[in-house]
Amino acid sequence: VQTCALPISVAAASILALGFAYLASFIGAEAAWSVGVLPFILGDAVKVAIAALLVPAATRLLKR
Repeated sequence: VQTCALPISVAAASILALGFAYLASFIGAEAAWSVGVLPFILGDAVKVAIAALLVPAATRLLKR
């Protein structure tokens, strides 16, 4: 679980960072953070946790 959680977290953070940068160029950093990043942090954390649990299980299942 720990081996795949970090890369998945980095990927999610990268997507949020790129989206933030793009949105901030139009509406400013504070607004981009409050409407473009903050509402999605909890959902992304849940997705990372679920993926970190499912990837090892799926790998074991596929190796059979």
